[in-house]
Amino acid sequence: AVCWGRGRGAQEQTCWARMNNGEGGQPTAEQIATLKRIQMVQESCVVKSAMSGVAGGVLGLFFGLLFGGYSDAVDRAVETKGPLGSRLRVGFKSAGTAMGGYARTFALWGMVYSGTECAIEKYRARHDLFNSATAGCITGAVLSAQPRVTMGAKSRIYQMGFGCAGVGAFSAAIDYFMEYR
Repeated sequence: AVCWGRGRGAQEQTCWARMNNGEGGQPTAEQIATLKRIQMVQESCVVKSAMSGVAGGVLGLFFGLLFGGYSDAVDRAVETKGPLGSRLRVGFKSAGTAMGGYARTFALWGMVYSGTECAIEKYRARHDLFNSATAGCITGAVLSAQPRVTMGAKSRIYQMGFGCAGVGAFSAAIDYFMEYR
């Protein structure tokens, strides 16, 4: 259980008792300073963004492993002629490429979304659907702006607009159903 910053009363006393080897009593000034530093680091937008990036990367690796086997490159590797070892090597290499792509995308998604939402929430000093929608909009625009395909500036702007609208609406809907319903 997290002991600092949120709890009052019995929970806070339990926290201090754990810190003082079960003896209870009042926390020392050094313990309070340590808890405040830990809380400050945990509430930092940079730390939240980095943690979301790592978690998104791990999730992306899993999805890449799961769905990478369904890519065209794996099908071509299986259909090629040659010894089993070389076919497996080509198949695993293409699945690994898919895992890397999924991991990068999910890590970028997590970092941009959580960092943006945290910054907006700290700036506005409130937690509501506007934060989620705006963070989703910015995330969708950033993910759509990735230069995978060469296109003109006008097409890129339309693509970023659709990404903004889609991810913003999705983020607002998820936040609404998770917190307000």
